[in-house]
Amino acid sequence: MQKEPSSSVSLKRSLSLPLLIFYGVGTMLGLGIYILLGEVVGEAGLLTPAAFIVAAVVALFSGLSFGELSARIPKSAGEMNFVHQAFNKPVLSAAIGWLIVLSGIVSTATAVNGYVGYVHVFAELPPWFIMTAVVIILGGIAAWGITESAVTMMIITILEVGGLLFVIFITGDVLSTVPERLNEFIPSFSLADWSAIIPAAFLAFYTFIGFEDMVNVAEEVKNPQQNMPKGIWISLAIIAVLYLVIATIGSLAPINLAESEAPLAALLRTEGAGYAKIISFIALIALINGVLAQIVMGSRVLYGMAEKRMAPEIFHHVHPKYRTPIWSTVLMAVVIIILALSFNLTELAKASNY
Repeated sequence: MQKEPSSSVSLKRSLSLPLLIFYGVGTMLGLGIYILLGEVVGEAGLLTPAAFIVAAVVALFSGLSFGELSARIPKSAGEMNFVHQAFNKPVLSAAIGWLIVLSGIVSTATAVNGYVGYVHVFAELPPWFIMTAVVIILGGIAAWGITESAVTMMIITILEVGGLLFVIFITGDVLSTVPERLNEFIPSFSLADWSAIIPAAFLAFYTFIGFEDMVNVAEEVKNPQQNMPKGIWISLAIIAVLYLVIATIGSLAPINLAESEAPLAALLRTEGAGYAKIISFIALIALINGVLAQIVMGSRVLYGMAEKRMAPEIFHHVHPKYRTPIWSTVLMAVVIIILALSFNLTELAKASNY
C-alpha cells in the first residue's frame, strides 16, 4: 500500500460561518445570474420563474446531501472523499475528483467569458486581454491565502447582493403587475410549456453552482461539523429568493434579454443609461467572486487528490508562507485561460452543466 504524500505545512483552518456563507453566496452569484439571465429568459419567456424554481429544487436535494456529508467528512476534495469512504474504489474516486476539477475549470471559463460583455460597456478592450488579465490577478489572490480570498469575496458579495437589490428597486414596479398576470407564470401540463422550462432549468441550474464548491474548503472551516451544513443551507436559501425575484422581473422585460451580453445592464438601460452603467460596474466586480471561488475550489480538490495519490504529488505542495496549494492554483489558472479563449459563453455553460 502506497504512503500518502507528507507535507510539513498544512492548510489553515480559519473560515468562520459568516465567511463560509459569503463564500457560498458569492460563488453562486458570481457564476450565474449576472451573465445567464438573458439565456434563461430566451428559452422560457414568462415561464422563467418556473425554470428557476425547478433548478432550485434540484439544487436543494444536492445541497442537503452535501451539507450532511461535509459535516461527517470535512476534507478538501469533498466529493472525491465521499465516494472514497463509501466504496473504497480508488479508480472511481479519482474519476469523480477529476470530473469535479474539470467542472470547476469549465464553469470558471464560462464566467470569464461572460465578463467580457460587462467590460465592453465601459471600454472595447480585446477579449483575450480581459480574460487573461482577470484570471492572472485572481489566481494571485487565491495563491495569497484562504482568509484573504474569503475576505475579498465577502466584500464583493455585499456589493453584488446590493446590485441585485438595486435592480429590484429600479425595475421593481413591474412586480406590481404579477398578481393580475399570475396565470401566465404558472406552467400547464402541456408539452410546449415543459419543452421550454426543462432546457431553461438546465441553464438556470448553472446559476446555483457554487454550493458544492463549499465542501472543498471544509478542511479550512472552523467547526465544520456544525458550520458546513448551516453554511450550505443558508447560502442556497438566500440565492433562491434573490433569483426568483430577478427572474420574474427579467421575464417581464420589454426587451429581448437573450440578445444582450450583459442582461442586467440591458434590463436597466430601459430605465436610463446611468443605471445600466452602475449595474455593469457592479457586475464587473461580482463576476470576480465566481472566478476566485472556483480557482480556490479546484486547487483544493487537486490538493486532496494528491494526498490520496490520485493526482501528481506536486499538487499536494503547500506554500510555507501563504499556506495555500500553490502548484494546484497555478494549474487551475492556466487551463481556465486556455478554455476561456477557445469557446463561447453558451457552449461553456452547457458543458459545465453536463
